[in-house]
Amino acid sequence: MDRRSFFCLLIPAAVAAGCSKPQRSRQGAGSKAPKGPQGFGGMMAKEWAKDLSAASPEKRVRAAKELGNMGSAAASALPALRRAANDKNAAVSAAARDAIAAIRKQ
Repeated sequence: MDRRSFFCLLIPAAVAAGCSKPQRSRQGAGSKAPKGPQGFGGMMAKEWAKDLSAASPEKRVRAAKELGNMGSAAASALPALRRAANDKNAAVSAAARDAIAAIRKQ
């Protein structure tokens, strides 16, 4: 079982068991909290960022979309997303630009 599969199985189990508590924002009532469980976001972002350099364009698009869905938890993947935004495949570069915007939005 690869790392991503392991974490994809582990995270829903941890959330269901109540291991992930939402953190209160210290920035005020109008701020948005990061999406997803707090502890695993950085580790998953690293794995998805590796896929941004995969040979398959479909795999690169999926990685960019998953990083965008993670929101600010994927901030560590911004350098890889910026490189992917210049990809020769239009779908990959569009997905990377969307992911960058989603991460910055939060």
